[in-house]
Amino acid sequence: MENKTYRKCQNCGTVNLNRDYCQECGEIVNIILKRKIERENKALERERIEKQKEPNKVTVFFERAKTHPNIIVRSLALFFYSTWVIVLAIGSFFALLFGYIAA
Repeated sequence: MENKTYRKCQNCGTVNLNRDYCQECGEIVNIILKRKIERENKALERERIEKQKEPNKVTVFFERAKTHPNIIVRSLALFFYSTWVIVLAIGSFFALLFGYIAA
C-alpha cells in the first residue's frame, strides 16, 4: 500500500498529493525539505562570513614568527607562544576551580 501525503501550500492554498513543491505556484510545501534547505543556506552563509573574517593580528604575527628563517626570531616566538599557552591553561584551571567552588 502506498503512502499518500497531502500538503497544503501556504502561498496559494492548493492541496498537493505526494509533492515537495506546489503544482500551482512552485512554492516548497514539504516542511522537512524546506528546513533542510534553510539549514544548508545558513551553513553556507556562516562559512562565507568565516572566510571573510580577518584573522587576529597577534595570531598572524606568531604564525609568521614560528616559521621565520632566523633561528633567534623563531626561538623567541616559540618561547613566548609556549608561555602564553601555559598562562591560558593556568587561567582556565582557576576559572574552572572558582566555578566549581561557587556552585
